[in-house]
Formats: sequence, structure tokens, C-alpha cells
Amino acid sequence: MTYSKKILLASLATVLCIAAVAQNTDRLDFVVRHTTIKPAMRHASFAVCVHNITKDSTVYSRNDDLSMAPSALNKLFTTAAAYSRMGPKFYFENYLYYSGEIDRQGTLQGDLIIAGTGDPFFCSDRFPHTDSTFHRFATALRKKGIKRITGHIYADTSIFEGDMIHPSWRWEDIGNCYGSGACGINYNENSVDVHFRAGRRVGDPAVITSTHPEIPITNQVVTGPRDTLFNICFYGSPYQNSRMARGIIPLGTADTHFRASLPNPAYHMANEFTKYLRANGIAVMGDPAIHFTMPNQYRKLCIDTAFNLFTTTALTTQTNNNLAAESLFKLLGYLRDGHGTFASGRRFMYEYFHELDLNPSEIDMVDGSGISRDNRVTAYFVCQFLDAVARQPFFLDFAGALGISERIPEFDIIPPVPEDCSLRIKSGVASGVRNFAGYFSNADDQLYSFTILCNNYSCDDTTIDQLIKGIIEEIIRL
Repeated sequence: MTYSKKILLASLATVLCIAAVAQNTDRLDFVVRHTTIKPAMRHASFAVCVHNITKDSTVYSRNDDLSMAPSALNKLFTTAAAYSRMGPKFYFENYLYYSGEIDRQGTLQGDLIIAGTGDPFFCSDRFPHTDSTFHRFATALRKKGIKRITGHIYADTSIFEGDMIHPSWRWEDIGNCYGSGACGINYNENSVDVHFRAGRRVGDPAVITSTHPEIPITNQVVTGPRDTLFNICFYGSPYQNSRMARGIIPLGTADTHFRASLPNPAYHMANEFTKYLRANGIAVMGDPAIHFTMPNQYRKLCIDTAFNLFTTTALTTQTNNNLAAESLFKLLGYLRDGHGTFASGRRFMYEYFHELDLNPSEIDMVDGSGISRDNRVTAYFVCQFLDAVARQPFFLDFAGALGISERIPEFDIIPPVPEDCSLRIKSGVASGVRNFAGYFSNADDQLYSFTILCNNYSCDDTTIDQLIKGIIEEIIRL
């Protein structure tokens, strides 16, 4: 074959490739435009952006400069910043200290202090091995010869601010476990398990059969017809040691449980540890308490190591765990300013955006999880952020922690992916919000980022899910 023929064939292959990409882009544009003219989208804000990271080019965009509510897409920013600042080998740690002196009879003339670093899964019932945290602390006490404590079990929360929730979070969110906020010491993911049983007849009050930990709950849940959907919401604020439950459960329900937010996680942890020690042969004379500053003189007794950053971020993104995101957000603020607050976390994030050479005017980020409706972002910014992260040394850990959320809507919205392609995705789902962003690679090993933002649609969630599914199908064909 002559040199000129080789050049001709190579040029022809390039032209055919460009033509195929253009054809796929045209199909994507057709589906997007067809979606936007649906009655359900008449008053909605809708944006799509797709970048080819390999070629550093924008493949497709529509309304990508609109500022919209990101919801849980905020977790992408928070987890990437955590990798950048702390590294994938970072571990949350929980510390057991004591103050005072230990006499020959094994009596600690002083107090025990548990200090945390905001570990979101401290003593979580989600993981069986975390149940042994108290056991490891008690073992450390026995090794030190401590049999009796004259003082108190203190929970030290000084690493984070006292305000667990952001002022812009909604009242209907903060009483539920997903809106509990982050404390310097979290306990059982800051949740209260509340079990219900339906009444005998439609309209009868539902019965609360148990709560753990025990807190007062005003029960206004009623029994509905058998085909009724479960719908229970809890109301109450942090440090208000009670909750109100409202909603409906179907007739015939023998046992179902929902999770309220735990009003005072650090106190409940100290209280549960006090009870644990007393039940296991170590007397504690004082009542549990909280303090926000460590005593002047104290000694370290034990360090309990929790999950590494990869496991934490995987749980944050794949289960939409707001507590984990807020713990990381405030911890980033602590590492910057010496005190973990919403304000210091925000300052860290904007410095990180500048570090990645991104335009911060395209984002307004007030929390780490995306619960606040004050958060705003453009589709273009999300793609630019994902592009920048793809060039970082921690990218494989970051992308590996992404996946398909276990929440039911996302199972139906993700189309089958060809064997020679891969897809990593994060959802941002709330009332009137359906957002998706992530990475995919095609058969040619070209890496793409994509963002779909949909706010204020006027249809049921199933309908909007199917519309967005059609767009994702076209994106992964590029």
C-alpha cells in the first residue's frame, strides 16, 4: 500500500469517527429537546452538559449556565476535597482520655473523656463490628486497673461547633435522621429507631412499640387502608429532647420502623457508655455530661480507629449519607481554621475550587451534603469540577467510591451499560429535584464527564425518571 493511500484511509477513518460522534450528539440533542417540550417540563429548569475529558472538549451542552439546586451532588465536591486534603489513607479516630489519679484499689479519682473527630459511623448499628467500640474502651480501662470512677463520663465535642444543622435546612428535614447534622461525637448515625404497629381499624392511631435510644415521642401517626403507602415524618430540633411523629401506615402492618434524628448525640453516647460500664462491672458514680473544652490535664488511654476515607466516601455517595458528608465538610473546616463549622468548611471549599482553577461564581455551597435549598451550581461547573478531579492522583479512589445509589428511583433510571464501557454516577434527589452527574468511558477508552440538572418539574417522580433515563441512554452511546 502506498503512503498516499495510507494517508487517505487514515483521513477517511477520522472523518467517519467525527461523523459518528456528530450523529450521536444529534440524537442526544433530539432527546433533550423532546424532553424539554413535555408538559411536565413547562415550568422546570433543565440543563445538560457532557465533556470529553480525554480530548478536553465540550461534547454537548444545553442551559449549562443555569444556576440550580444541586441537592446531593454537593457530596461530589465534599468527598473530592477530603481526598485532596486528607488522602485516601485517612482514618477517623476516637479517643478515650482520663483526668485525675488512679489509686491502689483501682478507683479513678477523676473523669473519663471521649473525644471524637466527627466519625459519622461511631457506634453505628449498620456495622456489627462497631458494637465492640465500647468493649474496646472497657478493655483499655481494665488493662489500666480501673474498676471504679468517681467522676463522670464526658463527651468532648469541641472539634465542631455546637450548631449541628445549617440555618437554611428545612423544618420537615431536621426531625428525620437524614437531617440530623454532624456533631463532634456522633452516635448510631445520630438516629433514633422508632417501631410502629398499625391500629385495628382504619383511622385508629398507630402504636409505637419501641424506640432506641429512648426519647419522648408525641405520636400522631394513624392507620390507613391496606393499599396506603408508608409516610411518616418526624419533627423536632437539635437538643430538643423529644420528637413528634406524623403520618400514616397501612392497616395490617405488624412491625415497621423509621428513623428520627437523635437530639443530642454526644450526650446519648456518654449515657450509653455509662450504662455499659455499670453493666460490665465498672462503677461510674457521676452522671454523663458534655463539655466543649478539654480539661487542662488529661492522659490518653485508648485510640479507636474507624473507617478509612475510601469506605467513608463510598458510604457517603452510594447511600446518600448526609451525616458523613457534613462530618467531612466540618472536618475540612477544622483542618483549615482549627474549628469545624459550616463557615470554615465553606471557606475551605472555595479555596479548593480556586486551587482547581474553577470559577467559584458558578457555585454557592453552604453545606457538605446538599440538604440546604440555598445551594446553587451550574451544570458546566459540575463537569469542569469532575474534569479537574479526573487529573488528580486520587481519581481512581474518588471514582471507585461512586456507583449507583441504593435508593429505589436510581435502580430504574440507570440503563444497561455495554460490557466494553463503564459508568460511575451520583444522584441528587429531593422534592422537585432530579440531578445526576458522573463519569463514563466508551469502547474507545475515552473518558467523559456528564451532568443532568432538573429542578421544579411538574409530574410524578416515575415520569421524570423515565425522561432522564432516555437522556442517560443517549449519553453513554457517545
